[in-house]
Amino acid sequence: MLNYKQVLNQSIKVGLTVGAVAMLVACSGQDSAKKSKKSKYDQEVEPNARQLAVYKAVGYSIDPQLPPYEPKTLNESARGIAVAYTMPYNCKVLGEVEGKDEAGGKAGPTFEQIREGATNDLRNQAADLVRGGQRLMLSVSKEAMICQVRTKKDKYQEEDCTLWNKLPPNAQILSYRIHANVFECGEK
Repeated sequence: MLNYKQVLNQSIKVGLTVGAVAMLVACSGQDSAKKSKKSKYDQEVEPNARQLAVYKAVGYSIDPQLPPYEPKTLNESARGIAVAYTMPYNCKVLGEVEGKDEAGGKAGPTFEQIREGATNDLRNQAADLVRGGQRLMLSVSKEAMICQVRTKKDKYQEEDCTLWNKLPPNAQILSYRIHANVFECGEK
């Protein structure tokens, strides 16, 4: 099975080969253009740096086919657990839980998808703390998103992208974590 770098290298080679063939075809037609006055080409075709750059860039846009990302599912036992961003009143603290979700070799998830997966995992973890008939509430204390960014030299580095408003085209989301305090708020 080919990895990403091998596919990328092959794509670049194919792009450069296609570009070279296109230039050869265009340049070889100049003699016939001078002989025939009915030819579509009045001027000699001169390949320039822009054309070469376009063919080289084709290799970067071809990614291997990855399976689509799907968020973690919510367990049936966690469906009644509420998530809030404020401290609930008249509730007793039980502890802290962490929910996380990762892209894990799948096609790049959106912010909403990976956050939904992390929230579902958070609620699933909290459901393990439930004893019979308790009503639980989660108060989110911290969220963090990690992205992978491709640099100019085709190196990859991980960065905290929690506060980014928009994901740049050379980045993809790797994981999302949510920490929350668990509160018991009486009986159901």
